[in-house]
Amino acid sequence: MNSFVRVLVVGSLGTVLSFSLAPLASAQVSPQNTPQIGTYPDNESGLKHLAKDIMKAQKENDQPRAGALLDGLVIPDYHKWYPENFDDDAVGRVLPKYEAAERSLSAKFATFFLQAQLEGMSDVEVVRFDKNCDDNASEQTFNTLDARLKEFPLFELRMFKGIQFKRLFAFAYIDGGFRFVLTPDFSDVPVRKMPSPGSGDAEAVTHIKQGGAVTAAALIFRVQPQYPEIARQERLSGTVRLHAIIDNEGKIEELRVIFGRCSLARASVDAVRKWRYRPTLLEGQPVKVDTTIDVIFSLNN
Repeated sequence: MNSFVRVLVVGSLGTVLSFSLAPLASAQVSPQNTPQIGTYPDNESGLKHLAKDIMKAQKENDQPRAGALLDGLVIPDYHKWYPENFDDDAVGRVLPKYEAAERSLSAKFATFFLQAQLEGMSDVEVVRFDKNCDDNASEQTFNTLDARLKEFPLFELRMFKGIQFKRLFAFAYIDGGFRFVLTPDFSDVPVRKMPSPGSGDAEAVTHIKQGGAVTAAALIFRVQPQYPEIARQERLSGTVRLHAIIDNEGKIEELRVIFGRCSLARASVDAVRKWRYRPTLLEGQPVKVDTTIDVIFSLNN
């Protein structure tokens, strides 16, 4: 079985997939006062046990117990924790969402677990992600893992009924307990002001959106993505679309996955980060380029 990877650079961001990220929040909770400290170990079974205890307390109408467990999911000092653990782009997207809905986190999680029980999703599975995610995970999962400053594990909670499941991502073990990590939504591409020739507006000429043919013509160094062995074994193919910011020296400054399977996304990101372009000039001045890159994986028998 032969395999190959075809790389295309396509237009600007006209067809970006959008994700809906409900504005979850955090309250300042002292970890010493949460009942999960020392109770649930830092592994998959620990989070699974915690989820089952929350649902048991809800089912028995033990509101103090359920409320205490749900309050314990909050990161005690998210203003400090996020900058220590994620890159600046991720931090800038997450912290405003925490702050905007600071008082609603416990209620939102209570609703999640109650709804899962009402729908008969009583089977609990926990998946641990260290470096990479599996192909049942979302693009948001991949981008969150990729935005970490260090490879601490993140956990996804999955509630099953047969082959149907709900997911809740992500959790991390922080200050002696499992805490919910609100993840950055990189599909929400920041709006950048486009330049007007002769406008004299210095801020307006820092970025331009550029079509695929023009950007591809400026590519001077390309590393070919390797077809992942696990993807070949499972006969996975398809397209990984990346949102890219190319800096004014022609280097990849920012790279996020818009869509694509996790195994293929890792190979794509690792290769494309090494690409180099001729600097793009606007009125004689180098500018950053905002574009998308498609990496297409195909299998031949």
